Amino acid sequence: MRTRKIAASAASMALAMTGLVGVSSATAADSSATALKCSNRQYFTGSGGHAGASLTCTGGAFTAKATCIKAGEPNYVHFGNRTTSGGTSTVWCDVGSAVKEPLGYVSS
Repeated sequence: MRTRKIAASAASMALAMTGLVGVSSATAADSSATALKCSNRQYFTGSGGHAGASLTCTGGAFTAKATCIKAGEPNYVHFGNRTTSGGTSTVWCDVGSAVKEPLGYVSS
């Protein structure tokens, strides 16, 4: 009797886990279908030598993400302002740094 209960519990857990895997796979597929469409990447130098970049995207809210490079130092990441679909996010690196291309984004 006890063996049947253990087997039934194991089968229930296996089915539940299979269902969870199916849900997470569907969610991942759905999120990729609504990817942002970005254009108008611009790179520039601001006052005082700050390297900057901007990006315009449609399809949802986002934040520009730049990898900054400075000679003799490890690369680091800076984020721009969060904006809605159709907006422009601008990100700045430290003085004496450069923005590594291509400029990326984080959707939210």
